[in-house]
Amino acid sequence: MVNDKKKFDLYLANAEIVTPHERYKGDVGVRNEKIVAILPSGTEVTAEKTLDLTGKCLLPGIWHTHCHFRDPGQTHKENFETGSRAAAAGGITMAIDMTNNTPPPAEPETFLAKKESAESKSYIDFGLYGAGLHPEQVQNLAKLGAIGIKVFNTRHPMDAYPYIPSLAVTDHGILYEIYEEVAKTGLVCAVHHDDSDWTRTLVQRDYIQKGKVSAEDYIEAYDRGYMYGHGMVSGLASSLYLAKIAGVRLYVLHVGVMPEMAYDYIQFAKSKGQTVYSELEACSFLIDRAMVEKIKTRTYLFAHNVDRAYEYLKYDTDTLVLEHAPHTLEEITNGLTNNFNAPLGVIGVQEFLPLMLNEVNKGNISLERLLYLTTESPARIFGQYPQKGAIAIGSDADFTVVDMNQEKILTDKEELSKSGWTAFDGVKVKGVPTHTIVRGTVVYENGEVKGKAGYGQMVKGTAYQP
Repeated sequence: MVNDKKKFDLYLANAEIVTPHERYKGDVGVRNEKIVAILPSGTEVTAEKTLDLTGKCLLPGIWHTHCHFRDPGQTHKENFETGSRAAAAGGITMAIDMTNNTPPPAEPETFLAKKESAESKSYIDFGLYGAGLHPEQVQNLAKLGAIGIKVFNTRHPMDAYPYIPSLAVTDHGILYEIYEEVAKTGLVCAVHHDDSDWTRTLVQRDYIQKGKVSAEDYIEAYDRGYMYGHGMVSGLASSLYLAKIAGVRLYVLHVGVMPEMAYDYIQFAKSKGQTVYSELEACSFLIDRAMVEKIKTRTYLFAHNVDRAYEYLKYDTDTLVLEHAPHTLEEITNGLTNNFNAPLGVIGVQEFLPLMLNEVNKGNISLERLLYLTTESPARIFGQYPQKGAIAIGSDADFTVVDMNQEKILTDKEELSKSGWTAFDGVKVKGVPTHTIVRGTVVYENGEVKGKAGYGQMVKGTAYQP
């Protein structure tokens, strides 16, 4: 505790402060965007603004490490302003945006253009991946502040990403050279794996050529590992070996969507001393087959083995997300004529935290473990700890305030994403964010976004912070 009681810009009073490691009653004082005091509850101070958080939990600001804000490019689905506003309403203080853009941020010019645009629109702080396409550009992207390098290691990009086929890296020689260059920077290389040659053959043979393209057919194919399944695991297997030889810090995306052997491959690599991080998709336990059969194209990403996913959540994964990959209702409805052409994704940045707080209240994960996966761990992996991801003197004054007893029903009507719908329409949750505070500024409070577009700052990538 630090006894600095000079006038504060913001004073957070009477909270239950919860971090990955402890809980205690206390007050927090903020000045010049930083935490400058942690004091006993009831301490008399002067402040420009005081929030009485009696009955609420004060958490480190929550990270969301897998957002597709579609900007520039597919901005009819989402843009940085609407996506970051939805994030603020969901209790998110720091978002990492992917590279599904037109043009992709693969060279200095396109990366800087995206950075400048995002800085003018974002409500919250953010990191930007650089697109891993050209080995010779990796160092340049790192110098410009990329939070990491993202690679789409997929064989048939037109099948899954018809609007960004240029993003795919299909040649293992180029992939290895990208890994080599990223290793020199100390950044992570985040990879979407999909060795889809052989699974594509199975889909064509067993489904499409037979005219089996209904929602039920797609669900069956997904459950068999034909779609976003076995091909992702075989791609992961080869990538792990390439990454080990190159010495890169590999950040594995879509864990939990892949069949179970992906868990085993990652754990084996870790047991051999390889630096590998896993980002678990919350849909691996939040969405079951029965739910998908009801909502159909609103998402086809459902749990293969809920018990294994929960076990991995509790003990093994490094980070946790509900991937934010918006498409319009018209686009997903059009997919019903041939479900294998339906755009895949979940609109999740606003719903992620309420859904996970509900899991805490159900006893499926502790609040401390949830906070580790969504604050301290990503902050360390992306080199920002303890500037972010901590409640400590000198840290950025990023906070998420939650009411663990408040109940609400998630609805399309309240969705702030530009696409305007959620796969979780009608789902009741217990535990909601009430305030989102970014560097000492309240950007969301009790159902109202109060921040301004352009307040958010880009956070530059650095190496792992132990």
